[in-house]
Amino acid sequence: MIYETTCKQAFSKTKIPIAQYVVNPYVGCSHACRYCYAQFIGPFKQTGGRWGKDVWVKINLPQILEKDLPKAFGRFFLSSICDPYQHAEKKYGITRKVLEILKLHWRNVRIMTKSTLILRDLDLLKDAEVVITITTDSDQVRRILEPGASSIEERIKAVEILKQHDIKVGVFVGPVLPMNAKRLAEKLAKLVDTVTLDKLNYPWLVKDVYKKMGWEEWLKEEKFFEVLDEFQKVFGENAIF
Repeated sequence: MIYETTCKQAFSKTKIPIAQYVVNPYVGCSHACRYCYAQFIGPFKQTGGRWGKDVWVKINLPQILEKDLPKAFGRFFLSSICDPYQHAEKKYGITRKVLEILKLHWRNVRIMTKSTLILRDLDLLKDAEVVITITTDSDQVRRILEPGASSIEERIKAVEILKQHDIKVGVFVGPVLPMNAKRLAEKLAKLVDTVTLDKLNYPWLVKDVYKKMGWEEWLKEEKFFEVLDEFQKVFGENAIF
């Protein structure tokens, strides 16, 4: 279900190293990633909602942002506890309005998403930094662990299109999910010079489904380092962060 709500603040300070402020246009996320910390860290846990099913849209966020923006100087990040381009964005356009306001006021923006809906806003992304999250090369894995997100091939194509439009784009391989690491690294190396990797930080969230699918070995931290090694072979040690 989609619910409309209002907010008292449009952004908050963040300790994330890549930005000074974070904007979360939505509470909840229809991408329904099984491993996502936002289902128990942040405001969603207080809603009583169903993760991946229930989303709250902050319909007044653009107005609050415009009012409070003069107080904030620095880089803004979209988003930390939701995907700014999840399905509700197609109807409500809150993220697009946020980008319009930040661009008008010359604020630096970094965006992270698993959705090709970001391509709708190519006209607003020239001065932004975009990160496309690509966690596996297997769309079977994606369908099970990220059922609401764009397919893996669609995300790879989105990186290509963003580059064609001279938009600064990177790839985040995190958390590392079951994959053919060599194959994914070789695909991404054709598009970007560097990648960022991160391990599965909350394996207990997916323990049952991993066992059901026969992926138990991917619950071990050693698998992350195997993937890291494969990526370093393709990209070079200094191109992995």
